[in-house]
Amino acid sequence: MEIAAFMPSAAAPGKASALVALGMVLLAAWGSANAASTVSVLDAGGKRASSASYVMDGSLGSFVGSAGANSPRVVARHGYAGQLYDVQSLALSASPTNVNETSTSQLAAQAILDDSTLLSLSATSVAWTVVSGLISSISANGLATTTNVYQDTGGAVRADYQSRFATLPLTIRNVGNDDFGAYARDGIDDAWQVRYFGLSNPNASPLADADRDGMDNYHEYIADTSPTNALSWFHIQTASNGGSFKVFFQSSTNRKYTLYGRTNLTSGVWTNIPSQTDIPGSGGVDSLTDPSSKGAQRYYRIGVRVP
Repeated sequence: MEIAAFMPSAAAPGKASALVALGMVLLAAWGSANAASTVSVLDAGGKRASSASYVMDGSLGSFVGSAGANSPRVVARHGYAGQLYDVQSLALSASPTNVNETSTSQLAAQAILDDSTLLSLSATSVAWTVVSGLISSISANGLATTTNVYQDTGGAVRADYQSRFATLPLTIRNVGNDDFGAYARDGIDDAWQVRYFGLSNPNASPLADADRDGMDNYHEYIADTSPTNALSWFHIQTASNGGSFKVFFQSSTNRKYTLYGRTNLTSGVWTNIPSQTDIPGSGGVDSLTDPSSKGAQRYYRIGVRVP
């Protein structure tokens, strides 16, 4: 809605001109949504006039006053030449601000006016752009759509309105660990592959052995060893301790370990040691102990689990 400037007539100053001016401001505040409202008659003293739709305070002795319509919320104040307000800045919001990957968030903008009031803006009146992050698009209605990420990732959008702009940070949440780009659905955590191989590298495939240490990427991932360092591979070493056997290995804080044993190397069932099952790694050289191995020939292996 555009409001033209209104000034009292120089030829007819006084109460009548002030009354007409306040009437113009009041009618402008209502707008088309309240066109059918019945206008109350100002009393001679210029005191408050109100109805279910508006409240107006004015003084007939001097050209001051304000008018407000209740729904939709509009406030008009005297003292702004040629228009009711100037936009000083923008306030942005989003629902939600933490957006799941491949999901949407509704953006919204409010204009902060020169009298410190807020004016809600229609999304289509604002020019939206992507500043950063994996946001694939923003519609004319302010609906932002995100893409896949391999970890929680920050982003930002920008709104422009009447030569004013503001930016809003968003967080794109990673809700699937094996759904990112070329690494999707291959059995390995996307973040682990990006950490060692970058965003898209054929050497990151599960069956590849980039460092040629005899362990493919899938088993390096399960053991949480480095797939790009030939000296980093999962191996164990046994030692006797008072007749019991200890099994030593380099552990990871991101994995859990179980000790399995049997009496024959080529046949028989690998049985887990109950007291040495699902043990968290310390990140250093850890050991698991078989207390039932005294006086017996035993063979061991260690199961590694990704929590």
